[in-house]
Amino acid sequence: MPSPRTETVWIAQLLRRAGFGCTPQELKYYKSLGYEGTLDELLNPKNVDNAQLETAIREQGFDFTNSNDLRRWWLYRMTFSRRPLEEKMTLFLHGHFATSDRKVRNPHAMYLQNLLFRKYALGDFHQLLLNVSKDPAMIIWLDNQQNRKGKPNENYAREVMELFTVGIGNYGEADIKEAAKAFTGWQTRPEGFFFNKNQHDNSVKNFLGKSGNFNGEDIIAILVKHPATGRFLARKLISFFAHENPEKSFVERVAGAYAESKYSLCAMLKVIFNDRSFRSDKTYHAKIKSPAELVVGSLKVLQIENLDNDLPQMMGAMGQDLFHPPSVKGWDGGNAWISSETMMERFNFAARAVGMRFDELSATATPTQLVERQGMKNSLDLVNYFCNLLVDGDIPRSARDRLVEYASFDPDGKKVSMMEDERNLDAKLRGLVHLIMTLPTYQLT
Repeated sequence: MPSPRTETVWIAQLLRRAGFGCTPQELKYYKSLGYEGTLDELLNPKNVDNAQLETAIREQGFDFTNSNDLRRWWLYRMTFSRRPLEEKMTLFLHGHFATSDRKVRNPHAMYLQNLLFRKYALGDFHQLLLNVSKDPAMIIWLDNQQNRKGKPNENYAREVMELFTVGIGNYGEADIKEAAKAFTGWQTRPEGFFFNKNQHDNSVKNFLGKSGNFNGEDIIAILVKHPATGRFLARKLISFFAHENPEKSFVERVAGAYAESKYSLCAMLKVIFNDRSFRSDKTYHAKIKSPAELVVGSLKVLQIENLDNDLPQMMGAMGQDLFHPPSVKGWDGGNAWISSETMMERFNFAARAVGMRFDELSATATPTQLVERQGMKNSLDLVNYFCNLLVDGDIPRSARDRLVEYASFDPDGKKVSMMEDERNLDAKLRGLVHLIMTLPTYQLT
């Protein structure tokens, strides 16, 4: 059953799932559009002017041959883009077509692959898969450079079925061998994709019940049209954007959009975000934030403008090192994000983020001025404001009471008048926000 929560709550959830959250100003703007208007804007990023971001990126002077700069560039994009779903889908595709620079050893090739993901993020999956199959980073990553006539390398042929399209159980070993022969000669040179016709196997191949002198493009066309591909993609997209273990009927609805739209990722996402279950208790605060969602979402909600250079490394310590997925399967996600080690890293990041925010604010306003702007007059006002800002107010009454107690008393149990003491107020504000960011609810999206 749909939840009785307000439209504002569902807009905020949509912005967390279809993006990385929002600043208070962005939420106010999207509220003016309503849920349907917000979704329409997210699904049509080309209609949103992102020139300010591109100008700011040029001014940053990122070096795309440097791995650290590459990660900083993408974190900057995720934080400040006015096209959040475009970036979130780029992140999804980075996990779906998981490629690591630890093997590719070419940050610029990884940069070009990231641009490719962004170009087709809400586009035609057929064209996306075709271009990914010819992508230099992917060719190196899955060894198609060594795939030659008479000595086929099966790595890409296997993964294009197991991980990118139909999934396990919908092909056999013979299909892998035949597909590998079709991809022979698909190589890369410094200038990009190169078809080495002298190394291509022109024999007849028998693939998924079809026969012909297939090349790689033929294999891709067969896979894209296969009914299992729509269901495979639907299940992954629902799990990433909505909730784990989706019902078969939900998967079939999203897969139906894939087939009816001739392989549009945008059409699939529209069904997901419009589904009744997306605005229900089944989905609300039901997924653990990935490190990217935690870091970027915190930067946005706290309105941090100056990003520390080591933030990508902090994300890596939490388990998500951009451009370095752990395997061809990408990141497991879900409960795998949480361990005693990664939770400590999350709490350390929370402390860093709070310090970054209040240090920025202290240059323009005193703590008293900050609380007065929001009409906060006592400890309860402080707690309610920051709980609403950071977790939609979704915390147990007992936790809220403890936060009020923290804000009202010193460590010795003496009631404090922090509103009259700038130093005490500053310390309490920092401590309060940090405590909320370490709550279980803050780890959920």
